[in-house]
Amino acid sequence: MPLGSHKIKISIALLLSFSCDFAFAQTFTQTIRGRVIDADSKAPLIGANVIITGIDTFLGAAVDAEGRFRISGVPVGRRSIKASFIGYEDAILNNIIVSTGKEVILQIELREMMITTKEVEVVYERDKTRANNDLVTLSARNFQSEETDRYAGSRGDPSRMVANYAGVSTGNDAQNNIIVRGNSPLGVLWRLEGVNIPNPNHFSTQGATGGPVSMLNNNILANSDFLTGAFPAEYGDKNAAVFDLKLRNGNNERIEFTGQMGINGFEGGIEGPISQKNGSSFLVNYRYSTLEVFNALGIRFGVSGIPQYQDLCFKFNFPTTKAGIFSFWGLAGKSKIKLLDSQKDSTDWSFTEKGEDLVFGSSMGAIGINHLYFFNSKISGKLSLSTSGNQLNITVDTLAKNSAKFRTYNNTSTDGQYHINYTITDKINAGNLIKMGATYSGLLFDYYDYFYSNHNKQYETRLNNDGRAGLIQGFIHWQYRISENITFNNGVHYQNFLLNNTQAVEPRLGVRWQINKKNVLGAGAGLHSQTQPLMYYFYRSFIPSTQTYVQTNKNIDLSRSLHFVLSYDHSFTKDSRFKFETYYQNLFNIPVEIYRPTSFSMINVGNSLDGLPLIDSLGNKGTGKNYGIEFTIEKFFNKHYYFLSTLTLYQSKYSGSDNIVHNTAFSGGYVYNALGGIEFPLGKGNKVLAFDAKVTFAGGNRYTPIDLNASITRHEAIYIDSQAYSKQLKAYERIDVKVSFKINQRRVTQTIFINVENVLNRKNVLRQIYSSDKHEVISEYQLGLFPYGGFRIEF
Repeated sequence: MPLGSHKIKISIALLLSFSCDFAFAQTFTQTIRGRVIDADSKAPLIGANVIITGIDTFLGAAVDAEGRFRISGVPVGRRSIKASFIGYEDAILNNIIVSTGKEVILQIELREMMITTKEVEVVYERDKTRANNDLVTLSARNFQSEETDRYAGSRGDPSRMVANYAGVSTGNDAQNNIIVRGNSPLGVLWRLEGVNIPNPNHFSTQGATGGPVSMLNNNILANSDFLTGAFPAEYGDKNAAVFDLKLRNGNNERIEFTGQMGINGFEGGIEGPISQKNGSSFLVNYRYSTLEVFNALGIRFGVSGIPQYQDLCFKFNFPTTKAGIFSFWGLAGKSKIKLLDSQKDSTDWSFTEKGEDLVFGSSMGAIGINHLYFFNSKISGKLSLSTSGNQLNITVDTLAKNSAKFRTYNNTSTDGQYHINYTITDKINAGNLIKMGATYSGLLFDYYDYFYSNHNKQYETRLNNDGRAGLIQGFIHWQYRISENITFNNGVHYQNFLLNNTQAVEPRLGVRWQINKKNVLGAGAGLHSQTQPLMYYFYRSFIPSTQTYVQTNKNIDLSRSLHFVLSYDHSFTKDSRFKFETYYQNLFNIPVEIYRPTSFSMINVGNSLDGLPLIDSLGNKGTGKNYGIEFTIEKFFNKHYYFLSTLTLYQSKYSGSDNIVHNTAFSGGYVYNALGGIEFPLGKGNKVLAFDAKVTFAGGNRYTPIDLNASITRHEAIYIDSQAYSKQLKAYERIDVKVSFKINQRRVTQTIFINVENVLNRKNVLRQIYSSDKHEVISEYQLGLFPYGGFRIEF
């Protein structure tokens, strides 16, 4: 820590002391600066005006020849900013957190008006939740990194945070997998800096999209988008949801530091200028697991395995005068845990009581270079080069009564990708914009997976392949604004999976009608296709009679989903609204077992806690449908408080090769979230005491009943396939609370916080399993009462 030990002691003492006399408290200020650009072309808007609203003193600035502005002396607290330019719609940014520890650096985008005569006055204020990507019509929301900290129970994790939004649910407290409109978590696309990346979570299983701990550090995220359906043409190869994440640039004028300790780990960040003359900057953040640090210090928590993980994220930004903007970014992490029943003592509680030693290790990395070049004020091109990969190492040893070990499972697998993408944007005029792009993804793999078959009494190698494949994607998007009030977003996405030459042409359509300043209607439709997790194409079936293997899945086709969405948005006031969306999704061409009639479908893959099930002899004959309605009532943060209430009523159905209509594994039926918070500014706003709470009610997880007699006979769980997901566990209920206290000192901001998840300690059932020791079906439970806290400092 760059601060001396004496300064740390003083800072902590100041943080923990509450002074009752604020009469002589000093009002601290900070600088707000940044750029103002055209929302479509990204060109700077020279001469635009930026002012601070809602304060007694006028504070503002004009944008210079490079598109930059600077406003000094802004009082700390939550502030609102208005940016305006002749011929453009005003942009109003609310709840910008101004603190002494960091300068506020913004990039404000203004949208050109269709009519620029003096008689026209634009009175519409941009939807505060509307996506940053202006080509997105509906079923999307932008979010700030601050929200991942603000919402109770979010743990600074974007996935856990978006679970508060309409249409989104979770099935497991211990992981951040999200279920969007009844779809499998495998349908979630992760994009970082405009590039597709592997699953950015620690302890993730092969092919999954979630995990227990996110590698994405909210301290370095910029405003990002989350999409839940009917995506525009630039997004492909996923059919459930999109995380379109951006990394912020580091401070290009002064060095700043961030330190934090909490449930996600001990972390430190540094940012600052590389060249103040050129405006280049760097941003680096590193994190190390909290429990491992405590274990090294001799502090024990009574667990059989200590989760070990660390991650690193960085971005270097190099703007130039004539050559455009270059950026270099990366994200990497590795994790490992050992759950060893052979070393468990009577004081330990264990994650498993299966009489086995489990060693689980995973790692992930992504790195890329982006170049944004402006041909002129209307046309820009962006080149992205990236490479990424993830690795998995798992061993399972079964323990005999004398503690002798017998290897029953091993998985050593690696996936790698490299992406080459070029996108060009042409803002023809205020009413027409064309965006098109193409991506080639090289897919590299090296799979090795074997297990001991109790049925055949021998080892079977399910995966033993290495090689490469390719995926080509391209799109074209036309945005047509008929008037200030009506916008069409039309496009086509194309993809070709070169391994087996399966391809799809996918039309996309969206329309948005701003009826008046309070009411908006929207509609969207689109076809979305998705490849299967790569390991499924190379899974090998074992034939005991000939002791040989055969590949049966290499030619499976793309899954397809046709989305239809209608939306209505009503603004009660400038800071409150009601939103309604209804949707229908027709899923077809879904891989199912074809050599025998069963309930298996790739629609349900992604819900298992034990990894993805490997199935052979798949064919694209399955179908499914998702439909539902979503309600949102929201009061945006204003006058020191906010609240958000969402209700989702939905159904998710499918048919396997048995031709029986089943509920999917994700058909919970309903989700209700109510959350809110209030802040109490103290000492002229230099100190802030905040309270946040969240309540969740949701339908229980779906499950397939176990045939107890058959399970006792065969010494393993035997499920009644004809009743797949016909049963539902007891409803899920949970209350989370959070208390935080922030203090601003001269150039230092400190925050201490305490969270309590599941404050009533409700026992929510996670799943039912068969216990071979007890010869009965038992319930496993979700997270119980879970308190934790943390400390953060910025300077």
